[in-house]
Amino acid sequence: MRIPTTHPVDTSQIAAPPDESADLDPVWKSVVPESRARSNDIHLPISLAYAERLCRAHPEADALVVRVAILLHDTGWGRVDEDRILSEGFTGDWRKASIRYEHERQGCLIAREVLPPLGYDDEFVERVCAIIDGHDTRADAHSLEDALVRDADRLWRFGTTGIALASSWFGLTPSRYCDRLEAEIVPELKTEAGFRIATVELARSRALLKTEVLR
Repeated sequence: MRIPTTHPVDTSQIAAPPDESADLDPVWKSVVPESRARSNDIHLPISLAYAERLCRAHPEADALVVRVAILLHDTGWGRVDEDRILSEGFTGDWRKASIRYEHERQGCLIAREVLPPLGYDDEFVERVCAIIDGHDTRADAHSLEDALVRDADRLWRFGTTGIALASSWFGLTPSRYCDRLEAEIVPELKTEAGFRIATVELARSRALLKTEVLR
């Protein structure tokens, strides 16, 4: 059962970041090298925009934990063997590939390196690391904040930019990747807000990309 919300859910197309995003610029600047791996400089900002929408649908969540965790969650890709990212991380039983566990571990190390000098206390850092650790490789969310990060990490794939990048990583056509999103990723979404956003975004992307024709 997905986590419900009684608050509005924004399903409009993301075109610009919310005004509050600039407060995390010091964190962004601390991970510029890590943002260059596996198109993180596209994936992470878009995922943050989705996370902020999910936080507005769930004002009871600790939005700062969610926002910092989604910003940092995939930075670990910047510290693993880049040649192995596509060869191991996107083939076969990709969720259990050792390189995915490694990027989670490296992401936690990065969070512990960059956050304390920026004024984040130890408790906050460990809450962020608890989300980063296992965000790809475990099935369950351990908190509302964890659920929001996991959904935001998946939602970016439903827009045309995410489809363009991720379909190439998995070696699929956009139409087949959209089929995969519906069959495999939609059932993983933890929140009703995430499900509603994904459903609208996928329909919009399929129409724009003409996936029922270009098969």
